[in-house]
Amino acid sequence: MDSNSNSKSSYTADTLKAVNPQPKASDVDMDFLDRYDLGNFEKEIMSYAIHTNMGMTAYQCANFVARGQLTPWRQVRQAYMELEVRYHAYQEIKTSLRKAELIKKKWLRDQAEATDEIAKEMLQVDIDKNEYDITIYKRKLIQAEREINAYMDVVKHFAKTEEDLKYFAEDNPEEERKYWIARMGKQAAIDVIAYGRVGSGNMDSIAMMPEEDQVEALAFAMKYSGMVQAGIHNISLGVQGQIDRMLESKDEKLPDICETAQNIQLTDQPKINGTTIL
Repeated sequence: MDSNSNSKSSYTADTLKAVNPQPKASDVDMDFLDRYDLGNFEKEIMSYAIHTNMGMTAYQCANFVARGQLTPWRQVRQAYMELEVRYHAYQEIKTSLRKAELIKKKWLRDQAEATDEIAKEMLQVDIDKNEYDITIYKRKLIQAEREINAYMDVVKHFAKTEEDLKYFAEDNPEEERKYWIARMGKQAAIDVIAYGRVGSGNMDSIAMMPEEDQVEALAFAMKYSGMVQAGIHNISLGVQGQIDRMLESKDEKLPDICETAQNIQLTDQPKINGTTIL
């Protein structure tokens, strides 16, 4: 690696270390605080609001992006794609941050040399905005880092060696076939669970597959839908007591979904082949 690339890596590492993950009320613009007459606790609320990471969580990355691809081969390839996207974003953010900091230096130099007071004040406005942009770029670097780690974990869950990484990177017709059988089987299973039959759209797509793959997709659908329905039945038995008590109380109010979610207790759930249902 050349000295130039070393300096870039060092620059980025130093930048990440410089970001303070602990919000402080002093980070919020004083004019904003004064304009809206915020008390001390309200100031803390704003501080946490502007510093809280709103990127995708590890749970989202693993379960709603990668796991949505169903098979290990497809999950890893999806993680590869997500990592590539975030790598490109990282490079763009890093470049924008370097440029913003250089622009700030130039404007500070121009301000020191300026003789006109209005010109100095205009430069100060630009400098203040530039400093805010720098904080945004630094926060985006932290966000990118967290999402990169999440997708790295997805890959490491399935790939243990460099040979594994190579396997997931190469085109594989058999793995692609398995994926589409699972994909169409899952979609058909959801139809069966929701409507009692495979919908015309999914049936039309399955009919485009080779005959043996059609059979496997439909067999997958029947097996999966049956297991999910059995799991739902077992879960309903577990909450039947609560339902009976509600019926006896003759309470006309519907349960509050937010309150119900807030009171979720993570206990042992019915499982299908080791996977928790619902």
